[in-house]
Amino acid sequence: MCPSKFVQAAGLVLAAIACAQQPAFADKELKDAEGRSVLLKDDGTWRYLDDKAGAPDAAASAPAKSPARAELKLLRQVELHTGCRFEFELTNTLPYEIRSLVPFFAVSRANGVVYSTESVGFGPTRPGDKSLRALRFTGITCQDIARLQVLGADRCDMGELNKFSDAKGECLARVRVLPSDGVKFDK
Repeated sequence: MCPSKFVQAAGLVLAAIACAQQPAFADKELKDAEGRSVLLKDDGTWRYLDDKAGAPDAAASAPAKSPARAELKLLRQVELHTGCRFEFELTNTLPYEIRSLVPFFAVSRANGVVYSTESVGFGPTRPGDKSLRALRFTGITCQDIARLQVLGADRCDMGELNKFSDAKGECLARVRVLPSDGVKFDK
């Protein structure tokens, strides 16, 4: 073997050994001092994982938090000689006072026909407090009522809403109607 070919072969062997001895790095994800995620790449570069170009915005990828709503529960229905009485509890879980909320309640028979509509006022109810109210429907027995539906209440007074607000449906949007065991109770 000629010396120049020997030197070339030895150089190739030494280069292969040198390449084999360099550690192979994989991309690594770390946190910086502020808690942001950083991707360290094996080529020596890095980038923030939560920057706008590299990853979706954290607020956009987080599940939407449902807005706070007061809770309206049907406590009981009582059969009367001339009709049916419903008892309700409104729990204010909002961060502000419900000064006035006057929803309408419609009772329907099994065929879907609304028999009667009545209203009852809740308020004032401070955050964390509960209001109890009763409502009576005459001329129809409890067993003939298939559905009790919450309607209206568009002229409420709570938060930034008041009787002059032109925000149809916003008052009831801030109230969650809890399902009932007896009659179908919804909005």
